[in-house]
Formats: sequence, structure tokens, C-alpha cells
Amino acid sequence: MIDIFTIQLSFLIFEAISCFLSTLVYAVSKDPFSKRKSVALSLNASCGLMLICEFLFYVYKGSTDPFDVLIMKIVNAAVYYLIVLLVLFYAMLVSIRLFKRFDLKKDMPCRRRIITICATVTIGLILVTVSQFNGIYYYFDKDNVYQRGPLFLLATIIPTFGVILVATMIVQFRDRISRSQQLVLISYLILPMIGEAIQVLFYGNSFLNICIGLSVLLMFYENYIYKEKEIIKASKIEIRTGLANEHGYTEWMHKMKGRPELTDYAAVFFDLRKFSDINRIYGVENGNRVLANFGTLISSGIGKDEIIGRQFGNQFVAIVRKQNLESLLGIIKKADVSFTDKGTGEEKTVTLTSHIGVYMIDRTDLDGEDILVFAGQALSEAKLKDTEDVVWLTKELIDSISDRKKLESDILDGLRNGEFRPYYQPKVNLRTGKLCGAEALSRWIRNGTVNTPGYFIPLMESNDTVRQLDMHILKTVCSDIANWLSQGIDVPTVSVNFSRRNLVDPDLAENIDSVVTSVGILKGLIEIEITESSDEFSISTLRRFVDSLHKLGYKASIDDFGSANSSLKLLREIPFDTLKIDKGFIDNAKQKDIAILTHIINMAGDIDIDIVAEGVEQKEQIDTLGELGVRVIQGFYYDSPLSEDEMTGRLRNPDYH
Repeated sequence: MIDIFTIQLSFLIFEAISCFLSTLVYAVSKDPFSKRKSVALSLNASCGLMLICEFLFYVYKGSTDPFDVLIMKIVNAAVYYLIVLLVLFYAMLVSIRLFKRFDLKKDMPCRRRIITICATVTIGLILVTVSQFNGIYYYFDKDNVYQRGPLFLLATIIPTFGVILVATMIVQFRDRISRSQQLVLISYLILPMIGEAIQVLFYGNSFLNICIGLSVLLMFYENYIYKEKEIIKASKIEIRTGLANEHGYTEWMHKMKGRPELTDYAAVFFDLRKFSDINRIYGVENGNRVLANFGTLISSGIGKDEIIGRQFGNQFVAIVRKQNLESLLGIIKKADVSFTDKGTGEEKTVTLTSHIGVYMIDRTDLDGEDILVFAGQALSEAKLKDTEDVVWLTKELIDSISDRKKLESDILDGLRNGEFRPYYQPKVNLRTGKLCGAEALSRWIRNGTVNTPGYFIPLMESNDTVRQLDMHILKTVCSDIANWLSQGIDVPTVSVNFSRRNLVDPDLAENIDSVVTSVGILKGLIEIEITESSDEFSISTLRRFVDSLHKLGYKASIDDFGSANSSLKLLREIPFDTLKIDKGFIDNAKQKDIAILTHIINMAGDIDIDIVAEGVEQKEQIDTLGELGVRVIQGFYYDSPLSEDEMTGRLRNPDYH
């Protein structure tokens, strides 16, 4: 018959081995939450050591052999030390669960209580040490049998006090964890305390240590379940802002599909305006801090039954109850976000505004992707209009979007079928009255109609097909030039427009060169013209592109100079060869415009940049520009944009006199 003593030893050795195995599992596991892993590993290793010491204590109990006596003293002291340390490890684990960290140097919730626990553990370790010399906790009689000392209860009161402090942390901050986690963490405290109460009453048994071991093993299994849940949760969180990522919010919407309450929500798609300016001014790292603080700001007003996430870049998604919509819109229309500048350590504030698209969900059969498409369509419209903060998805807007989708499809067909062609607008030298260059302007010839850029360029800019168009026009221009040269026609430099959207390609200059050299024309016959209106890419990116063009043997011009507030900065930073004056100066021809234009022309001459005046339509404008020193004119006064055949005739007869 198996006695209670054997059962007790079996429990101790089984739990000790299990704790050591769990320690090994922690050691080899790739836990993304490293602090928790270290604490859990220490907890299991300490508990396993404590249990094996308790096992050895009972094995050597009553033996008077000098070696056995030494073993008894060592393992018993180790048990007392480790029980106190386990309180500290447990407090650390709870702190990490509740506050995601354990750092006494930083001001964190329950910092005083954690310091008190550390002090209690320190006192407990000191008293265990003292007990080794005066027996206040325990001593061994002449038969090497363990006996309780006069202050034995203190050995139980000190760890119990630490455990109670940990329990108060769990109770106070229970809202930070789920109800099931609250019960699990509390159970880890209750089980050892029950064992301790039984052991105080029934002297000579090891109920406390067995219960501690059982508690730690339960903790190991629960910790793995918790870790898996945390990993799943982390997979749904965008790390930079702490908001839901695409996986997180689409899954949330999938769960809502078919529920009647789905129509109580509105989908909000918004995009931060000109966030690249913040990255350019303060640096990317500070920009990330702004995004993180913005995420905290907008998520503070989100209820538990709502969700907000970051899609990519500066775009965000929110699904909120309709009664809370105005509150959210009030935040994201204009948000003041503070951050600490990494370089200077100063506290700074930036104001963020957004393009916003809203879809008031009116159907329950929609997938998450469908909801996002609708809200995204409203956002696209808001970005096109630019003057409105919020665009609501209406039936009229849906019809408009449908028309735009049809136009997008037609544009793609047109690119495939070669329907886009360059039309050439001549540039004329005022002094000689002769053709001295041309600009290739894109035209879309469809069903016998010649469509101008205003019809298709805005849409192509928004969906990035403008990059295909620009490269297609370049190839066609090179082919036309090669054809003219083969006929013995003298061809001047032709400027080809490239949208700044192309700057996303780091090899843009090399790709342009590849097209030109493959046709076999001289590089000097092609000039790359860049519009100034877009500020999507930094000046440094544009500078690298222009420098690359120069190294490859091409000239670069800036279009519509004076139409944006960064003109002078661009001129200072980037070595353009030609400056094209914004036609607004010429259209108005007021005294103030003439004064500004005069300074621009003089400045260009001083820094050796050529001037082209575009949009010239009247004789009076010609006379004014001539007096100001402009020598190259482009506009309807001389010629409208010409087809290839018409341009062939003009090249054969380049004299405008």
C-alpha cells in the first residue's frame, strides 16, 4: 500500500521535472514578448529548484551522516529563499501583464506597491539568512529533524503580504485584462495560500510547495495560451500607431456581416494631407512619432464596439456608430498632435488635416472589402476636389464614380491601342522669327475626337497610369524625330512632359535614356519638362533625378514657374536648364505681375537659365515680353499644338515671318 509520504515525494519530483521541462520550453521558444519570457523562465526554474530541494529535504530527513546534515541545511535554506523570490517573480509577471513592463525607474502605475514588494522580498531574504545562524525560522535537532522556530509564522506572513499586494494590483487594474485572465491570475495566488493554510495546521507535510508547483505549472499552460492569443492579437495591430491593421479591421467587419446592427455604423476612410512635409521638416523618425501620437489621439474616442485602423502610409479606416460620427470627424478634420523632437528634445506641436470619405452603411450583406471600397470611393472624390474636408457617398457620387470607372477602362484600352499621340506646339525665337523648339503635348484620339489633357490627365494622375502615358509619349516622340531626321528635316529640341508621379521610380532617368538610345537619336534633341504643381516627392528626390539627367546628357526644364509657393526654393536647390513662365503672369499683365516677371527674367539671366514664355496669344503680350528680354515664345499667337503631319510641314517651313 502506497503511503502519504510516498505520494508527497512523487508529487514533488513530478512537479520539479515538469517545471524544468517548462523552463527548457521557454528557453528555446521564440517569444516576441521577451520580458515576459525572461520572467516566466526565471519563475519556472526557481520553482523547479525549490521543489527538487524540498524533495531532497524529505529524502535526507532524519539522517545524522555529516554529509546528509549538510545537504539538509542547504536544501532547506534554498526552499525558504526561493519561496520569497517566487513572490518577486510573480509580481513582475503580473506587472508585465497589466502594464506591459516592469521598470522601477519609470513612473508607472503601482510603482510604490511594486517597490514595497521588492522591499518585502529583500527583508524576507535577509531574515532567511539570519535564521541560518540563530534559528528564528527553523532549526534541526540532534537527530537532524526539522523543527519550527519561534518566528516561523513570520516566514509565512512576509511572502503572504507580498502576495496580497500583488492581488490588489490585479483587482485595481482589472479593466486592463479580460475577466478570464483576472480569474487565472488570482487563482495563482489563492492556490498557494490554501496550501500554506493547510501546512500551518498539518505540520510535517509539504502542501504549500506542492500547491506552488501546481500553480506555476498551471501558469505555464495558461501563459502559452495567453501568448498565442497575444500573437494573434499582435498580428492584427499596426505596430507604428497601435491601431488595427488591414487584417484586424477587415476581420472585424467580416464578423459583422449579416448582423442587423451593421447599419448602425458608418465607414470613414481618411488620408492625412501633405504628411510628407512633416517628414521633410522634422525627419522620418519624428514623423513616425507624430503618427503614433495621432493614433493614440483618434483611438481615445473609439468605443469597444467600434474599430479604427491604419491601412498604409497616411491612410486610416474607422468603423464607428453613426451617433459618434460627428465626434470623430471633429477630431480628424483638424488635429493638433504633440511630439518630442528626437534631435532637440523639445516638445513640438503640428496640426494635421485630412481628406475624408464617409459611407453610411445601409446594407447588411456587404463584405468588409465592399464597405472599404465604398468609403474609399468617397475619399478619392474628396482628394480630387481638395476643397472639401468630407465627401459623403451618395447616389450621385456612385453614378459619377461609375462614369469614372468607365473612363478608366477606356483609358487603359487607349494605352493598349495606341490612341494617345503627341501633338507638338512650336516654340519661336522672337529675334529670328523662326521655329526653335517644340513641346510634345499628349492628345487622346478616340472615335474621331481629339481629347485634350484636361479630360484625362487628372484621372491618370490619381490612378498612376500617367506614368505609362509619359513613357509612351516619349517613345512616340523619339520615333517621330527619327522619322523626320530620315527625311532630312532639321529637328530642334523637343520637350517631353513627365509628371512627378514618375519619381517613384528610382531608375527613371536610366529608363528615359534607354528609350532614347534604343531609337538612336541624339540626346540633345530631347528635353525633360517637369511640372511644379505637385509636391508629393521631396526636393532631394527631384534633385537626384535632374542630376541623373544631366549626367546622361539631357536637359531639364521646370514648367509653370511661379504657380506654387516653392518656386524660388526649387530654383535654388535644383539646376534646371530652362524655366517656363506661368501663363498667369502673361494673361494678367498688371503692373504687379510685370514687376515680378521682370525680376524673374533678370534672375534667370544672372544664374544662366533659359526663359520660355508659354500661353502667349496676343500681339501686346509679345511686345511686352520682348521689352522684358524674353526671346523664346510658345502659344496660340504662333501655333496651336500640331499633329505629326502638321508638324512635319512646319519643320519644313520654320519661318514665322
